[in-house]
Amino acid sequence: MSFFNNIVRFKTNWFFVCFMMLFFNGHLKAQETDYKSYALYVYNFMKYIEWPESQSADNFVIGLYGDSPISNEFKVLAAQKKLKGRTIVFKQCKTIDEAAGCQLLYVTSSKSSSIKPLDEKYKDKSILIVGERDGTVYKGASISFTTTDEDELKFEINKKNIDSHKLKISSSLIKLGTVVK
Repeated sequence: MSFFNNIVRFKTNWFFVCFMMLFFNGHLKAQETDYKSYALYVYNFMKYIEWPESQSADNFVIGLYGDSPISNEFKVLAAQKKLKGRTIVFKQCKTIDEAAGCQLLYVTSSKSSSIKPLDEKYKDKSILIVGERDGTVYKGASISFTTTDEDELKFEINKKNIDSHKLKISSSLIKLGTVVK
């Protein structure tokens, strides 16, 4: 990688870190959050995770497994944003099989018991499983939302799960989350 590319990557990563620190300032309370905040986090996860080249040419598909008001936020995200020049497509998944073809699958709290079967079914696929419920990174999710004892919204990262799905995570994102083993 050239010196110029390294500088651009450093500035991009630094911007993301500053944005997350200034916007959320570590004081975003769980009871104050809305699904727009969750969707913003998910969009930033997408920007700082790399999928294999074979999945980087077509549309980027966000799947939602379970019913949740976040579906409206994902629809808005898909209509207004792009990911590295790619069109974002939202897909509602009613069954585990419908998650095929998603690059990111957001699993609602009501479907968190399905994370292990999802992880097992798609273990050879490059899919980022994001759990809405605390602790789902221990069941097969790559990232899950959590709250601290002070009710601050945070996220946990299971690097082993990310690696097993052949994804690469930016060190900037790792620094912002809590890495679990």
